[in-house]
Amino acid sequence: MTSHAHESTPLPIDRHRLIHASVVLHAGQQAQLLRAVRAGEVQRVRRGVYSPVGADPPRRGAESHLLTAFAAAAQRDHPVFAGYTSALLHRMPAVGAIPTQVTLLASGASGRIRNGVVELGRRADTIIETRDGIRLTSLADAVLEVGRRSPLVTALAMVDAAIGRRFEGDDRPGCTLDELVAILDRRRPFRGSRRVAAVLARADPLAESPLESLSRLRFEEYGFPPPLSQHEVRLVDGRTARLDFAWPGMGVWGEADGIGKYGSSGRHSAETVIDEKRREDAIRAITGWRCVRWGWQDAWRGVPLARALLDAGLPTSGLARRR
Repeated sequence: MTSHAHESTPLPIDRHRLIHASVVLHAGQQAQLLRAVRAGEVQRVRRGVYSPVGADPPRRGAESHLLTAFAAAAQRDHPVFAGYTSALLHRMPAVGAIPTQVTLLASGASGRIRNGVVELGRRADTIIETRDGIRLTSLADAVLEVGRRSPLVTALAMVDAAIGRRFEGDDRPGCTLDELVAILDRRRPFRGSRRVAAVLARADPLAESPLESLSRLRFEEYGFPPPLSQHEVRLVDGRTARLDFAWPGMGVWGEADGIGKYGSSGRHSAETVIDEKRREDAIRAITGWRCVRWGWQDAWRGVPLARALLDAGLPTSGLARRR
């Protein structure tokens, strides 16, 4: 009788869509959980923590990382998310490979890596915030730590997003470049400080997408001159067109097509293509400049973007630098 009562009761799921073995044990639903795992209805996230599979596709990328992070945090007292994990919670873009290890703040000054969790030592000036009941390091702390540990393109995309406009219609940055530089200077020297400085030296608050961040790295890598970002051109009808990139002295401008960002296969509608062609013609009528357009895959691979810029007549030193 009791067994049937438990069987008809849904497994306890928390707000992060996690099932904790300790809670299941307290409710007397261990057998029900075991059957759900065997049936493929529930998957193990970490030891003692599970997640329902359901009808939705399995979580991947950033979602999977955060699910694992919440599972790890649930097994600690007063957890604070830090580094890359904190940056994701601040809604920073995830470019490149997603770390398999999640990042939390250690209780003291010493850090460690254990069981898939990076625990960062606390600094005296570490700022901890609370958002929706979740404790995490500040956006500035988070992206600086990403700069210390992650590939340049990953870190630059996050820093650009942090210091630029956060959301549509909101011009307020999450933090400023000056703020990040000040924190870096105050904390120097530390392991990885040169990597962080390299990221901040390339940061641009005018970048409007991770594709633009990646593109600037490709310009540098292939020896193209640095462009003007978000260059404005006054059209004949009085409107202002803002160009992603412009090399006015060389008669070239570029548009980074964000529809296919993060490697997705987004496509233009016929109406969008026509609108873009009209806009391009209007800009050419005023400037006489040649237009180069590229998508995520072009910039990620690098060579297709470089060839397109060369074909448009943009000069290059021809010295590609490896990172």
